[in-house]
Amino acid sequence: MVAIVTGFNIQNAVEVRTPSGWVRGYEENYKNGQLYRFIKIPYAESPIGELRFRKTRPVREWVDVKGIKDVNAPQCPQVQYPIPGFDTLENDEDCLYLNVYVPGKISKDNQLSVMVWIHGGGFMFGGASQYKPQKIVLGGDVIVVTINYRLGLLGFLNLHDPLALGNYGLWDQIEALRWIQNNIAAFGGNPQSVTIFGQSAGGISASIQALIPSNEGLFQRAISQSGVASFFSFPKRKAEERTNAILFNNTKCNRENTEETLKCLRKLPVDNITESIGMTEFSKPLNVSFEMGSFVPSVDGELVKENLAYPKSWDNEIYNFFRSIDFMSGTLDGEGGSAYSMFPPELLEKMQVNVTESVPKTVLCEVLAPVFVETVAGNKPSLTQEICDYYTTEDIDEQSNRVFEFLGDAWAIAPSNFLLSIHAKNNNKVKTFQYLVTKPTPFPLVPMDPPAWLKGAGHGDELHLLFEMSHDGISEEKLKNVDLAAVDKLSNDVIYYWTNFAKFGNPNSDEVPVWPSYGSTEEQFVILDIPITTGKHLKSGATKLIHKIMDEGNPALAHDEL
Repeated sequence: MVAIVTGFNIQNAVEVRTPSGWVRGYEENYKNGQLYRFIKIPYAESPIGELRFRKTRPVREWVDVKGIKDVNAPQCPQVQYPIPGFDTLENDEDCLYLNVYVPGKISKDNQLSVMVWIHGGGFMFGGASQYKPQKIVLGGDVIVVTINYRLGLLGFLNLHDPLALGNYGLWDQIEALRWIQNNIAAFGGNPQSVTIFGQSAGGISASIQALIPSNEGLFQRAISQSGVASFFSFPKRKAEERTNAILFNNTKCNRENTEETLKCLRKLPVDNITESIGMTEFSKPLNVSFEMGSFVPSVDGELVKENLAYPKSWDNEIYNFFRSIDFMSGTLDGEGGSAYSMFPPELLEKMQVNVTESVPKTVLCEVLAPVFVETVAGNKPSLTQEICDYYTTEDIDEQSNRVFEFLGDAWAIAPSNFLLSIHAKNNNKVKTFQYLVTKPTPFPLVPMDPPAWLKGAGHGDELHLLFEMSHDGISEEKLKNVDLAAVDKLSNDVIYYWTNFAKFGNPNSDEVPVWPSYGSTEEQFVILDIPITTGKHLKSGATKLIHKIMDEGNPALAHDEL
């Protein structure tokens, strides 16, 4: 397993022999550094034809040379979503590829730590090639691997039949991790120092993988950014039945016999499958849902044996495994803010609300709070009133923010706090770290003009600190008052933190401000802003309220971890 630079008409190329076969990469200069990128390396058999809606199969050893010169590989079939850089890549059902980025010269003696990026996108869209990790690779001297996995209906259709239990996207992620274990040493990576990390659906994925005991040995650390396994990240049967009914109606596939259903679905062109659902998961007129949708990770009795956010017991192999790896999780102070652009227009018109001006407490008290309570606890008006009281204030701009603060607290911050507390409680074997981003990005994921009242760092704002993201749609006018040097310094510090954690299980070093460990009682966290500071007990009041409501709605599942 040696790296051999070729000399046959391929400028600045390198070929590496792995146990799976030869792969070709290309030299890339980035700022003052050099790295090699290996794009579109297969880690599994192509999930097409008879392999559609089946668990992932390992890739067979190949005889040709894999890897393309292009910087982008196709992403898995998906609903097109209008985010710059996210809506231009090619879609292909033959999509189970990964990209490997290696700093400096390649040598099997390097023993570099490996970071495996799991992209977000609500399990409905996104792809590995949208995230360019050069800053991480060169800033932290680590290997970064970005992976595709099946999405939406193709990745998560669960018919609650042994023939179709879903979670194909999770099986893809696991097969990618197995491939990395078997092959990364050829690139100079250390298979015994692997960190999985992801944002949003990728963060949920990372935490789910960290809660699957059979993954032991595939990674040693996990980072969940703006998303963890929670009550809301697993679909409810009613939602599945509703969406599946749309699927079978639009495809005309027989629902009565699973074997015949799958035969029918496997014969359809892939576009027919994605279009059969389309934007159903995102467009629910006159309705707001706290559930992620139907085509997401689900309890299948095999890979995911129970709702990982509320298991029957915390003293079992699932949580023993989770508490054996180092874990970092964090959120942004404006996690819920991006939802201002996602409210159904019909609902806003009915309530006579103009979100660019303000969002009154009626949206919270008459829509969001009742839906949340109904989702987790049933029809309990007293619990709805507690939420309304907690998040109500007199100032109209502040009230507008409080509406979306509740969304962020319920969906992201409280679940993250809960999982961190489980990981840290009486656990001296491994490390637990929490962060909060409060610095809004000058390069938002969706470049649009937010309402003047909207405050905080929004969902996805930390991504530009780690990756080279698209700046399309961002005018010079918007950047003229931004201290880009200070933003670059914060980016460098975040990369130090993330890569130190990946290498040592501890983000601290002499180059960055001290980041205290979470601790089972003090619940300390770092605040990523300019300057970097620290805090304790992040959103403890909101977290206790949200979990009180969840426990009251599910008394058999009540826990005392918080």
